[in-house]
Amino acid sequence: MRKKAAVIGVFDGVHEGHRYLLRQLKDIAAGRGLDPVAVTFSRHPLTLVRPEAVPPQICPLPERLELIRREGVEPLLLDFTPELRLMTAREFLEGLKDRGFGLLLMGFNNRIGLDRLSGPELAGGPVEVLTATELPERGICSSEIRAAVSSGNMALAAKMLGRPFALEGEVVGGRRVGRTIGFPTANVSVEPGQLMPPNGVYAACAAGHRAVVNIGRRPTLDNGEDVTVEAHLLDFSGDLYGRTLRVEFLRRLRPEMKFASLDQLKSRIQQDIDSVRDGK
Repeated sequence: MRKKAAVIGVFDGVHEGHRYLLRQLKDIAAGRGLDPVAVTFSRHPLTLVRPEAVPPQICPLPERLELIRREGVEPLLLDFTPELRLMTAREFLEGLKDRGFGLLLMGFNNRIGLDRLSGPELAGGPVEVLTATELPERGICSSEIRAAVSSGNMALAAKMLGRPFALEGEVVGGRRVGRTIGFPTANVSVEPGQLMPPNGVYAACAAGHRAVVNIGRRPTLDNGEDVTVEAHLLDFSGDLYGRTLRVEFLRRLRPEMKFASLDQLKSRIQQDIDSVRDGK
C-alpha cells in the first residue's frame, strides 16, 4: 500500500488559499509517489474548545468534502473528540504514521496539537513535516471571507472563494404572499450555523436562472421576526417545493425596506427584477 501525504485543516469554504495549499500537496505527493489526503474534521474544533466562538460556516461539510475532491485530493474526515483535542502535536503525528502517512505539509501559519507546534518545531518527528509557501495574494482567509459576506460585499467574497458565495437548502412552504402579488418566490430553508449575508435584496443565480433574492423579515408584508431567504427566479415556471435549491449571490442591490403600500413594494420589486435582467 502506498504511503500518503497530508494537509490538515477545517477547510471552511475551500477558498483560493486552501486550493493553493492543496495544489502544493498534490505536486509534492506526485514527486514522491504518495497519495494526497486532506485531513479535516466533522465539526469545528472550537465546538469543544470555545463553543461560543464557533464561526458561522461558509459552506456545509458535504460541500467542503466535494470541493476538496475536485482538487484531486481525497478528504479524510476525523471526529474532533475530547481525546483528539488533548493530543500533543507529536502524538498526532504518531497517529498519522499509524494510518500510513509519511509526510505532513503544514500551512505557513499552521499550528497543531495541544501544544500548538508549527512545522519547523516538528522536525525529526515520526512523520516528515514540510511548510507550504504562502499564497502570493495576501488576505485570503476564511475570516476575511466571512467579513466580506457579512458586509454584503459579494464580489470580494467571490474573488477570495474562487466562485460565488452560495446558500443551499430545501424549498419549503411559506405564506405564498409573493404569488398573490405576481412575484412567486422559493422559500429556502438554510442550515443553522450557516454564514448569512446581511438583510437585503440581491442579484443571484439559482437553478440556471437569474434571480432576485430577499433576505430578511419582509417588513411590508408581515413584520415578522424570522429571517427568510426567498428567491424569485426570472423566466421560471414550475414547482420547486421539496427540492434542494442552490442560490449563488452575485451582488447586493439594496437593503431591505418597508414600503407604505403593496403597490410601492411591487413597483420596487419590478425595478429589482429589471436591474438583474439588465445586469446592472
